[in-house]
Amino acid sequence: MINFLFISIEESFFIIFIAIIIFGPKKIPYIARNMGDGIRYLRNAKHKIQNEIRKSSIDYFYEKKQKSIKK
Repeated sequence: MINFLFISIEESFFIIFIAIIIFGPKKIPYIARNMGDGIRYLRNAKHKIQNEIRKSSIDYFYEKKQKSIKK
């Protein structure tokens, strides 16, 4: 049996049960939606940073190549 994040099925049900008791069944979808939005925001920020690093490295090597051609 595959355990997600080293948590068994029984432990997962227990965590969900406690979450329902604490937050109530009406707030669980709202909390999950907000967590999804947060994860999406972080993923987009990561992609933007990676693209900026790639762009700056390409620009750096292009400028370096241009300088060597001019000499």
